[in-house]
Amino acid sequence: MLDVQASMNEIRYKLEPTQIEVHKYVRYLMNVQNYSAERVMEKVPDWSLDKVETAIKDVERANNQPRPKRYYVSLKEPLDS
Repeated sequence: MLDVQASMNEIRYKLEPTQIEVHKYVRYLMNVQNYSAERVMEKVPDWSLDKVETAIKDVERANNQPRPKRYYVSLKEPLDS
């Protein structure tokens, strides 16, 4: 868990993170740290507002999808071709 937190801190202190890095950091704050959308916006005031809002919407949309009732696991070995 410490390595995840360290990598998130690296992303946090970047001045111009990519969209993927913004999405990772927002997902980390909302799902692991249980931050609200407003608190996420306060945490990253230097980043592009458009990127952060898009990431928040994507994370909220993913969190609102229903969880699968079952997970299917194949017990067979992969076929060799």
